[in-house]
Amino acid sequence: MIIRTLIAFVLFSSCANSADGPMPWAFVNGSAEGYSIKLESASPAPGTPITVGQSVEFKIRVSYQLSIADSGVIALVIQDETNKNLLGDRKQQSQPATRGHDTLTLIDSFVVPAGSKEVRLFIPLVPNGITNTSGELLIRYPVADTSNSSSIGYSSVAAALADLHSKPEVKFSIQNGWTIAEDRSHSSFWSFPPVGDPAYPTAVKRIVVQTGVGINLEMKVLCQATQAACDKLVADFNALNEQMRNSFKSR
Repeated sequence: MIIRTLIAFVLFSSCANSADGPMPWAFVNGSAEGYSIKLESASPAPGTPITVGQSVEFKIRVSYQLSIADSGVIALVIQDETNKNLLGDRKQQSQPATRGHDTLTLIDSFVVPAGSKEVRLFIPLVPNGITNTSGELLIRYPVADTSNSSSIGYSSVAAALADLHSKPEVKFSIQNGWTIAEDRSHSSFWSFPPVGDPAYPTAVKRIVVQTGVGINLEMKVLCQATQAACDKLVADFNALNEQMRNSFKSR
């Protein structure tokens, strides 16, 4: 609790007064004598858009230098742009730090809640015996709320799956590891990749449409994976859809 309160106060009082332009997606706020922290890598990359309802795993690798004390702790604090703690009662992740130079990795995951414009990771090095720290690392991620704009009609992939499972007329099957939901009452077929697939989590909704010239296939996608994985998934399904359209024409 001390760490969380301290970071929010120090970081935002400094940033608000020093930045004339937009804040970078990742930076170290200020400096300290006898200890410092530096970002080595982050997954997702700083500035990557994340979506309400998305399950995100943060993997942050940092290097540090500590000479003011024999030991300390490096914490991963997850907040929004108003300093609100986004982990609820769950304990924040932390790693011990010892005198000298070293690198370590902090990992935590959570589901992005509605109502926040940004998720901000505060990562301080807190030497033992120091109550007022500075030089914290800050990583920012913009949050998109697709609840009103999602083409599939749901705010998240998880919400789509949950609602489809609640409908007795929807028939589920597993094909090559994918979850397939068939909703004949709406002439729609849903495809969900399994955990471990690069495109997970994604919902692909395909609708069979009767037109004046025959049968057509419409596709709507909500992909909450990386952009590269989403692009490949859409390309693969577009190719599959074209094959299905051709089969409709041959009948």
